[in-house]
Amino acid sequence: MSADRRRSASVAARWSCHAGQDCIRLPGRGGASGVRVYPASAAATGTAPPMAGEVVRDGTDMCFVPRYPFVAGTTYTISVDALGTVDLTRPAPAKAPTTEVVAIYPTARVVPRNLLRCYVWFSAPMSEGYAAGHVVLADGTGTPMPAALLPTEHELWDPGRRRLTVLLDPARIKRGLAAHEALGYPLRAGEPVTLLVDAGLRDAAGNPLRTGARRDYRVDSDERRPVEPAGWTVAAPPAGTVRYLQVTFDRPLDHGLLSRCLGVTGPDGGAVEGEVELGPEERWWRLTPRRPWTPDAHRIVVDPVLEDLAGNSVVRPFDRDLTRPADRPRRPTAVVLPFLPT
Repeated sequence: MSADRRRSASVAARWSCHAGQDCIRLPGRGGASGVRVYPASAAATGTAPPMAGEVVRDGTDMCFVPRYPFVAGTTYTISVDALGTVDLTRPAPAKAPTTEVVAIYPTARVVPRNLLRCYVWFSAPMSEGYAAGHVVLADGTGTPMPAALLPTEHELWDPGRRRLTVLLDPARIKRGLAAHEALGYPLRAGEPVTLLVDAGLRDAAGNPLRTGARRDYRVDSDERRPVEPAGWTVAAPPAGTVRYLQVTFDRPLDHGLLSRCLGVTGPDGGAVEGEVELGPEERWWRLTPRRPWTPDAHRIVVDPVLEDLAGNSVVRPFDRDLTRPADRPRRPTAVVLPFLPT
C-alpha cells in the first residue's frame, strides 16, 4: 500500500454489523474482490500489512470482519482491487488518555553499534498496527533514521500486548549482506541515538498515550563476543537466610531473555522459587528465595539462548565468521554455575 494510493468515488463504506460482530460494509459490492483494510497511518508508510480479518458476503454487500476490534478514533483505509480506496473513521468518545510508557530497554546509556533490539513496555494493553508510524530511531538532531528498524508483517507484541519488541534491521547489521553493503549499520559509533515513542500510538481502547516517551543512547563500538557465563561474578548468600543471590555480568544483557533464561536449582534438583530482580543497565540478576538457603550445593542454570544487546548468545556470536574457530556454534546445552551458601 503506498502513500499515493488512488481514491475512488465508486468505493463506498460504512460501519455495520455482520452476525453480531462489528464490520465495515461495502454496500452493493457482494462480488468485489481484493478487499483489504489498513489503519490509515500505517497504509501511508507503504510497508504495513493489511489488518487480519475475514471478508464475507452478506446479500449484495461485502463485509470485512476484523480479527481484533476496531479502534475508536482511528481512520481506516479500505482498498478494493480495480476500484480504488476510501477512508472511514471510527467514532471516538471523548476520553482522557490513561495509558503510558512505563519502561524502555535496554536501560544502558551506551549501546554497541550492532545493537539488535529494544523493548517498550506500556501500562495497559495496546492496539496493533500502529507502531511503524509512532516508534522510530532518531539521530542526534531528532530526525528519524530511515530504514533503521526492520519492517515486519506482524508487530512483535507479547501475548498481553503490553511489551513491544523493536528490531533493528539484521540485514544491515550482518556483514556481507546486500543491505549492509549498501546502507551500512543503522547506528554510527560515537554518535547519539534516541528511541522515540510518540503519543499517537493507540492503546487497546483506541486512545492515544498520555505522553510520548524517549530513551537516549550513545553508540559505542561493536560487540561480537558470545555470552560467557564463566566470566560472571556470583555472590553466594549466607546459609540459613533469605538474603538474595546476585549474579553480575560482564556486559549488559538482553532484558527480554534475561527475565526467563536464568534459574536456580537446589541440592535435590528442584527449582528454588523466589522473587527475581534485574539491575540497572541489565548488568545483574538477583534471586531472593521464599525459603532460607540450605548449606548445600546449588546450581545456577543458564539457558543457552540468552543473548547480549547485539544478539550474541551463549551458543554463538550473532554476526559470525564460520572460518574462525572461535565463531563456530557451540552445543546448545544449558550452562551450570555451582555455588554454595555458607
